[in-house]
Amino acid sequence: MTRTSEPPRALPAVAHRWPTLLGLGFAVLTLLDFEDGRGLGFVVFLAALIYLGAAVLGKPGTVWALFVIGTVAWVVLDALGIDAWPALIGGAVSLIILGLVGGLLRQPLLTAAQVPAMLVFGGAALLALTLSPQAGGFLVAGALIAHGVQDLLVWRAKQVVARSMAEFCMVLDLLLGVGIVVLSL
Repeated sequence: MTRTSEPPRALPAVAHRWPTLLGLGFAVLTLLDFEDGRGLGFVVFLAALIYLGAAVLGKPGTVWALFVIGTVAWVVLDALGIDAWPALIGGAVSLIILGLVGGLLRQPLLTAAQVPAMLVFGGAALLALTLSPQAGGFLVAGALIAHGVQDLLVWRAKQVVARSMAEFCMVLDLLLGVGIVVLSL
């Protein structure tokens, strides 16, 4: 009689948590290059923007495509020395208008909340740019932590975005927020 060995269970458990590991990796890489917390305001803005985009489209699974497009666009514009903020703001205004016209506010509460969330998180990111490095950094940190709480709500409700994105974003936002505070003291 031959005995077959069972595959190790640790690998499937780790593979199941890939969004957490990806968020952890992004956070570590971002914080290794930390200079000023205000510079991470784009993370808050982009997170709110892609959540709003998925809500307007009514398709939670589109969030990963929106994330890749937004991140690549930011990196390319930054590499070319082009200010990405006008494009981000234009995208947010366009999505808010599309959402309002399309009846987004009549959707379930968590989905409808993406319009005011964009205004609050986007406003915090933009306001942070006008403040001193420490004050602006703390504002961005607070916004990231608050978005991390929203990520948890979205993850638990299984609404707005794919759960994998909510998990990734929750880990990224919370670690970046706490990291900014610790590195700014």
